[in-house]
Amino acid sequence: MGGGGGGVLAALASVLVLALAGLAGWFLLQRHSAAIQQTNLGAAAARKSRAVVIAGRMGAGKTALWCHLRFPETSATQAVPRTQTSMAVNASEARVAGASVHLVDVPGHQKYRADRDAQLAAASAVVFVVDSVDAARDVRPAAEALYDVLASGGLQDRECPVLVLCNKQDDSRAASNERVRAALEAEIDTLRASRQQALDSLGAAAHDDADRASDFLGFEGKAFSFEDLATPVQFNEASVALGRSAGGLEMVEQWIADALQ
Repeated sequence: MGGGGGGVLAALASVLVLALAGLAGWFLLQRHSAAIQQTNLGAAAARKSRAVVIAGRMGAGKTALWCHLRFPETSATQAVPRTQTSMAVNASEARVAGASVHLVDVPGHQKYRADRDAQLAAASAVVFVVDSVDAARDVRPAAEALYDVLASGGLQDRECPVLVLCNKQDDSRAASNERVRAALEAEIDTLRASRQQALDSLGAAAHDDADRASDFLGFEGKAFSFEDLATPVQFNEASVALGRSAGGLEMVEQWIADALQ
């Protein structure tokens, strides 16, 4: 009888040991899974912290620029093949002037506005490409697109740097970056007044003061100037079609590397 009782106790002890071992294994597995998840979250955050978004209107040269930056070896010796209008977001890891970059090219069509805003919300730097030939004829479409970029994604709150790249300077009809800048400032000044009037006409029920403030660029009662923005905005010229060296893209690469420091 005593021997039988001892056997039962031994069996119970074995079961208890196995249960404790299983519990310990489960605990270690959970810790390991949590560590992996934390690593993945950290990697995602790091990628977002070095995201460079290329934005602008259709046909401005965004995708061609993305290709040059994504494939610098090809761009250094020859022109990247002619690109087509993007129908989806192009995103890839890249090395730009020694910096590790998450490079994003956003389609310029309005139907991709949600995609653009989502990418801008995670951007550490923005390159806004302008067709300098189109801007010389009619700057309003470029001004509308740039206004949307500057007023979205919390760029002003984060003071996210923006490079306005006046592309297609190899065309004799292209406007210089000084002329493009002056024209954009004048047009944005007109646009912000009309947008505020439109918001005010909808009434407070549709848009509160915070909405109106976030959509307003610059200072009320003062002509719009890029200098008034919390976001640092720089203008430069380029000819993406000519390639990296002849097209002036080395300046773009260095600007990106400096912006991510």
